Amino acid sequence: MKDTIKRYMPYAIITFLIYIIIPLVFSNEALAKFAGVELYFIFPITAIVGAAIYGAKYGLDFLFSLIAPILFLPTMFLFCGGFAGQYALHNILLIVIYLVASMFGLFIGDIAFGDERRQREKAEQKEAEEMMLEAKRRDEKFLRNQSQKIQKKSDISASESEIDDILNEFNKH
Repeated sequence: MKDTIKRYMPYAIITFLIYIIIPLVFSNEALAKFAGVELYFIFPITAIVGAAIYGAKYGLDFLFSLIAPILFLPTMFLFCGGFAGQYALHNILLIVIYLVASMFGLFIGDIAFGDERRQREKAEQKEAEEMMLEAKRRDEKFLRNQSQKIQKKSDISASESEIDDILNEFNKH
């Protein structure tokens, strides 16, 4: 769990900063007309790019795709009217758009840029298999040695019993 949180943190912090700072830029009257640019272009691109980078590095992790919609909630309540009246449907639609954008980014990252990660995972898997094979061989060798020692002891015991039989016969005569 801690590893997952550590992996998510840089992406979550950058996304959160973009989701808070960009609306502040568009809050003045001159740029207010272009607020749609942030909602329909900048925020989805942020979700796609962040998810693509994460997907390339760590593979498909659908829990990661929830980061962008969850981090949009503070922005939604502060700058977009929250779930009040006429804004409710629009903001829910934006949450869904950011969720889909994140999933799309994960797929893009995994398919387009995940080759190096997959090669590294194959090499790690091959190394682990070799270590398991080596351990199996070592165990088999150990068991073989143990069975040989037991066999030698039983051979010695047989010869001792033969000696006992000879001595018993000698004592009888």
